[in-house]
Amino acid sequence: MVDGAAFTFVGIAIRTLITVGSMAILARLLTPSDFGHIAMATVVTELAALFANFGFGYILIQRSRIARIHIDTMFWAALGLGLLLTGVVFALSFVAGHFFDDPMVGTLLQVLCLTFILEELTVVPRSLMARMMMFRADFAVQALMLFFRAGTAVLMAMNGFGVWSLVGGALAGGLFQTVAYTWLVGYRPRLRFNKRYLASTWRTNGGYFGNGILFYINMNLDIVLVGRLLGATSLGYYQNARSLTDEVRARMVQPLQRVLFPAFSAIQNEPERFREGILRSGRLLAIVFMPIGFGIAAVAQELVPVLYGDQWGAMIPVLQVIAIGSGIGAAASVGSPIFNATDRLGLSFRLFFASTVIAVLVTLAGSHWGLMGIAYAKWIIAAVALVFFRVSLGLVQLRWVHIWKILGAPFVVALIMYGAITLAREPLSSVVTGLPGRLAALIVLGAAIYITGALVACRSHVGDIMLVLAKFKK
Repeated sequence: MVDGAAFTFVGIAIRTLITVGSMAILARLLTPSDFGHIAMATVVTELAALFANFGFGYILIQRSRIARIHIDTMFWAALGLGLLLTGVVFALSFVAGHFFDDPMVGTLLQVLCLTFILEELTVVPRSLMARMMMFRADFAVQALMLFFRAGTAVLMAMNGFGVWSLVGGALAGGLFQTVAYTWLVGYRPRLRFNKRYLASTWRTNGGYFGNGILFYINMNLDIVLVGRLLGATSLGYYQNARSLTDEVRARMVQPLQRVLFPAFSAIQNEPERFREGILRSGRLLAIVFMPIGFGIAAVAQELVPVLYGDQWGAMIPVLQVIAIGSGIGAAASVGSPIFNATDRLGLSFRLFFASTVIAVLVTLAGSHWGLMGIAYAKWIIAAVALVFFRVSLGLVQLRWVHIWKILGAPFVVALIMYGAITLAREPLSSVVTGLPGRLAALIVLGAAIYITGALVACRSHVGDIMLVLAKFKK
C-alpha cells in the first residue's frame, strides 16, 4: 500500500502541474463563457456517467477469486453500457440547450458523448491493473493521458478553435488512455458472457450506482444553480475556482482512493494492519492537502491574476472560500474506501443520502446570496463529511480522537500559515512590487512556516511521508 501511495503522490504532483499549467494557458486563450459552456455540458455527461459508475470494475477488484469468464462478462457489460450512454447523451443534447437557454451546450454534447465508449473500454484493464497493484504503470498512463489532453486543448486553442479545444482535449485524452491500458494489460476479450454471474453482482452494483447518484447531486447542484440563475460567464468564474480547488478534493484524492480500495480490501481480515493503514493514509492526506487548501485561499489575490489573467478577478473571493473547505475535507475521503473494502455499501448509501439532503438544502439556501452564498455552503458540506468520516472509522473501532490525531495538528499549522501570509501581504507589497514576485515570496513564506510547524507538531505525519519517500526510492 505504501508503495502504491508513493507513486500516486508523484502522479498527483505531475497531474497538478500539467492541469494547472495548461489551465493557465487556456484561461488566456479562451473566455470565461467558454468554460461556462463546458461546465453546463458536463452536468449532462456526469448525469449519464452515473450509469457508467455501475460497479463493474469494483467487482473485479473486490472479489477474492475471479475467472476468465467473469472478466469477459464484465467487459461486454461495460462496453454495452458505454454504447447505450453515448446514445442517451446524444438524445439529451437536444434538451440540454433549452434547459440552460444556451444552444451551444447541445452542440458540444453531440461530440462529447463519444467519451463514454472510450471510458467503458478501460473498465476491465484498469481494474485488473489495480487488482495486481500495478500502480507504477497506472501512474505513467494517467500522467501521459493528461499531457495528451492538455497538449491537444492548448494547440487547438492557439489555432482559434475556442470552446472546441476543450472538447478535443477530452477526446484525445480518452483515446490515449484506452489504447494505453489495453496494451499494458494485454487483455483481449472473448465472445463469452455469463448472465448468472452478472445477475449475482446486481446488489453490489446497485449499491455503487446509488452512491453514484448521490455523488452526482453533491457535485453538480451548484453548477446547475449558477448556470441557470447567473449564466455562462458567472459559471465560468465559479467553475474555474472550483476546478482549481478540485485539484485538492477530486483530481488529487480520487487517484489515491483507487490505491486505497484494493489495498484495504487485501488486509480487511487483519484488523490491526487495517486500522494502521487507515490512520497512515489519513495522516498523509491531511499533511499534504491541508496546506494546499489554506495556501490557495491565502494567496488567491495574487494567484488568480498571475495564473489566469486580470479578466478572472471575479473568481478571487469564490476561490478563497471554496479552497478552505476543500483542504479540510480532503482527509475525510479515506472513508469511502473503508466502506467499499468492508462491503458496507448499504450503510454508506444511507449516510451519503443524509449528507446529500443537507447539501441540497444548504446550497439552495446559499443560492439566494449568489456565487458567494453557494461557495460558503461548501463549508457546511465539509463539516458533514467529517461526520461521515467518523462513522466509517467506527467500522474498524476508531473514534473521534483518531480524527483529531489525523487532522488536528495539520489544521492548526495550516491556519497559522494562512494568518502569517495575510499579515505579511501589506508589508511585502512595499518591498516587492510585481505580482509574480509577490506571489512567489508569499508561497515561500507560507511553505517555510508550514514545514517548520509540521516538523514540530506533526511528527507522526512527517514519519509517514518519510516512509513513502523511502519506498519510492526503492
